[in-house]
Amino acid sequence: MSAVNVICGSRRACVLTDASLYDATGTIVGFELKAYAVESWTGVVTGRGNWWGPTFVLALAETFASFDEFLTRSAAAIERGHREAIEAGELAGQTLIEVHAVGWSKRRDRPEAYVLRSPSAFLDADEPPYVWRSLEDEDGIFHHAHLNAGELWQMHRQGAEEGVDWTADTFDPVRHGIPLMEAQRRQAADAMAGPGVAGKHVIGGALWLTVIDREGVRQGVIHEWPDRGGDPIQPAPLEEACLPKVAPSGFGAAWPFERFDRAVRTGVIDFATFDFDPAALARLEATAPTGAGLSRQQRRAAKALARKGGLARV
Repeated sequence: MSAVNVICGSRRACVLTDASLYDATGTIVGFELKAYAVESWTGVVTGRGNWWGPTFVLALAETFASFDEFLTRSAAAIERGHREAIEAGELAGQTLIEVHAVGWSKRRDRPEAYVLRSPSAFLDADEPPYVWRSLEDEDGIFHHAHLNAGELWQMHRQGAEEGVDWTADTFDPVRHGIPLMEAQRRQAADAMAGPGVAGKHVIGGALWLTVIDREGVRQGVIHEWPDRGGDPIQPAPLEEACLPKVAPSGFGAAWPFERFDRAVRTGVIDFATFDFDPAALARLEATAPTGAGLSRQQRRAAKALARKGGLARV
């Protein structure tokens, strides 16, 4: 799937997209900007899924004089056009669409971001199809990467964990956005991408930044990858040895890096979920060499807590 990240603050919205174009088999066929600026109002259209969605919606958007009018009146036309395209056999491969519209609302004098999705198993349980849904309920932040607990920890070690190191108003596209897109690039495409693409790496080419504010729309490349059309995308692994030695933000002062890292490396703490067996952790720390993570006093306390079944995140 394409990478789409929308960070909508109170005075500025940032959209991060990749540039790779690929066919139904996941083969890279080219690279281009995927966030399309709208000429008739201040904003952009982008998306994921079948690229019929953003292409159709861009043409539709140009028929409205304002972002606010577009949001109010466009959903029914998108649904009708999408259903007709499916019936006519115009959509090759998977037919799902996910369209993002990000623009400046003159009515509310602020940037706003919305997403519309066609019916699919990937919709949230309470999300109706073909309806523009605001990102305001998500603190103005959207990204499709489902980072597990360990990956979020790696983001924190880079100073780029959402909600911990940055918010929609403090987001820095370079300091926070590049690590986020690198993490997404390392993830394989999910089932929403279609059977020929799922499991492959398809995020690449370049990282495009689009900024929308009262002054207008500005776009440019802030990072590039050495990908070539026809070749598989091969993300570089994260160089963990170069990252600061900090424990996850939610584990508190009782978890110095060495203690947490040792538990993860030995499998006592599950990297993906951070779940662990208190007794197994106590046994690990009881056999740890002096100075490895905890002091003797801390290890004795951990063992005592384990016997009581009370060792948990702190």
